[in-house]
Amino acid sequence: MSWVTSLLKPSSRPSRALVPWSGERVADVDRFWAESWVDLLNRQSVLAKKHKIISAPWTVNQEQGLIEFERKDGRFVTAPVQIIGAWNPRNSTFTWGWDHPSVHTRLRGDAERTRWFGDKHGLDELTERSQRMSEMDAWRVTAVAVKVNAAHGAYRGPTEGPVVFMTLGQPKVRE
Repeated sequence: MSWVTSLLKPSSRPSRALVPWSGERVADVDRFWAESWVDLLNRQSVLAKKHKIISAPWTVNQEQGLIEFERKDGRFVTAPVQIIGAWNPRNSTFTWGWDHPSVHTRLRGDAERTRWFGDKHGLDELTERSQRMSEMDAWRVTAVAVKVNAAHGAYRGPTEGPVVFMTLGQPKVRE
């Protein structure tokens, strides 16, 4: 198994406690990116198995800062949400939530913190407002946002236009 394949395979180890990045300089940025990807895969696996939200219809209430999923069993899953950015499949452009005109200020915090991480480490892909990238690269920067902000996971929300990448706080299930 190659190191790339091993990075793509979720680990059976339990995830580390959620601790946001505290502003320190990361010695090995490449390792941080790789750990972000593995951590995202593990968190997404939990969301898929435990909360069953992957294919559920969803809505975001920007006023309340919440995302809600309606599961097939009739239950609802809600979680605090932050908008990381929007990826446009027509031109492969990703626009960060910290400067997106459709994103309310209160939902930009995780994107802002990720930009701060990028500023500190000289990472243009985290600091340039809008840039061309693949959808996989949009997932990669979202994975870094999840790690930097100690989010519980991420969601890729398709819309009529762009695909919205979001980080999720602690999900709650209700009838």
